[in-house]
Amino acid sequence: MAYSATTRIESLAAGGAGVARVDGLVVFVPRTAPGDLAEITFVKRQRLGQGRLVRVVESSELRVPPRCGHYLPDACGGCQLQHVEYAAQLTAKQQIIRDAFSRIARRPVEVPAVTPSPASWEYRNKLTLAMRREDDGWVMGLHRWDDVDRIFQLEECPITDPGVLAGWRDIMAAADVLPEAEALRGSVRLLGNTMAFAVEGGSAWLGMREFVRRCPSLGVIRWTDAAGALHVVVDHAEGERPAASFEQVNPRVAEALHASVVLHVMAFAPATVVDGYSGAGEVALALAARRVRVTAIELDREAATHAARALAPPSIAVCGRVEELLPRALPADVVILNPPRTGVDAAVCATLERSPPLAIVYVSCNPATLARDVTRLPAFRVESVLPFDMFPQTTHVETVCVLVPQES
Repeated sequence: MAYSATTRIESLAAGGAGVARVDGLVVFVPRTAPGDLAEITFVKRQRLGQGRLVRVVESSELRVPPRCGHYLPDACGGCQLQHVEYAAQLTAKQQIIRDAFSRIARRPVEVPAVTPSPASWEYRNKLTLAMRREDDGWVMGLHRWDDVDRIFQLEECPITDPGVLAGWRDIMAAADVLPEAEALRGSVRLLGNTMAFAVEGGSAWLGMREFVRRCPSLGVIRWTDAAGALHVVVDHAEGERPAASFEQVNPRVAEALHASVVLHVMAFAPATVVDGYSGAGEVALALAARRVRVTAIELDREAATHAARALAPPSIAVCGRVEELLPRALPADVVILNPPRTGVDAAVCATLERSPPLAIVYVSCNPATLARDVTRLPAFRVESVLPFDMFPQTTHVETVCVLVPQES
């Protein structure tokens, strides 16, 4: 049963929805801003309400016009906060981290202001699109937040580097010679001075040579077919990072984040460090240059190989799961954890409880899983947290959390 109400929006929740209270019921309303007086409809789900905005009766001072033409008409799910001024976005993310530690970890912590991104627009060096063949051709775009099974044709993305968008437009123009499939997934990213395109899906690519001819801007083209086999179609990225490995999408904030991690690690004057989920090894290389013996652990084989080639003995890079390789890499003075949004495996925390280092420097892109993992480390206390706005216009936030043994 649906209800309706006119209510004041109090704050922003972790997913970006505004938080309102209707007769004591907490209701989450996407696309609202703190301070809005909003007419909403909502349904009750257990002890919470899920709402939809009907109209803004009285606009908050924090509300701004969204810059992207897809944000409201197409309910684009890529961004959640374009309708909120940037300073208020940073304040909301600070509160999201604070709430995660208080409610999930049961450890209230002092959270400083979020370090802003130097650019709040055109910062993304990578764009991933869903690609679906329809009767009149390919649709290449993003999913709607209110219907994740639907995608819309992308025309613009103002948080993405214009060069990446130009690369995508070349691909869209050559869509008729993409791999044969009903649906594909593709990404374009800047790789140093090279543009890289990775496409997944399809069992055959008869138009491969024609696609390469029509997309000369792409210095790297990789195709992972439906069976999971990787085909390197073009690779002119010698000396660059591995094209398939994870990389932060905001290079300027990533640089500041990595510098912060190195600074926090070196504060403990370590002789040995384990860098878990190390990627292509930027932090490991920076520490090794400071005469620290680093063991870098990374599941992605290409990234691990890149790091292994770059690291000089006695530092090493190994390929595998952190939960499996960490016990062999310990003891160490400091352990770095930089997992995906799902956080670390519980076995990682159990290992660190048995063989505690001087410090854990945990880099998180999800305050909820960070807080959960902190609860799995009762022998450690939170010494500091430092948030970075890697993803302006979204609710995502990067946090560097330093944990030290309780008795220290």
